[in-house]
Amino acid sequence: MAHTTIYLLVSIDKLILMVYFCDTQEWQFRVISPGGAVFGEHKLYYSAQAAERAGREWIERGS
Repeated sequence: MAHTTIYLLVSIDKLILMVYFCDTQEWQFRVISPGGAVFGEHKLYYSAQAAERAGREWIERGS
C-alpha cells in the first residue's frame, strides 16, 4: 500500500494548490477547483519546492 504525505495546501485565486509526496513516486502537485475537480500535470519533481513552483506557475498560466 502506497503512503502519501501532503506537504502544502494553499488557496490561490479560489483554487487549492496541493503539493504531496507518494512513496512510490516523487513530489507532485494538483490543483483543486472550487467545485472539487482535480487538475494538474503528471510530472515528477525532486523537491517539494520545485513542485510548488511548478504548481504556482501552472495556476498563473491558467492551464
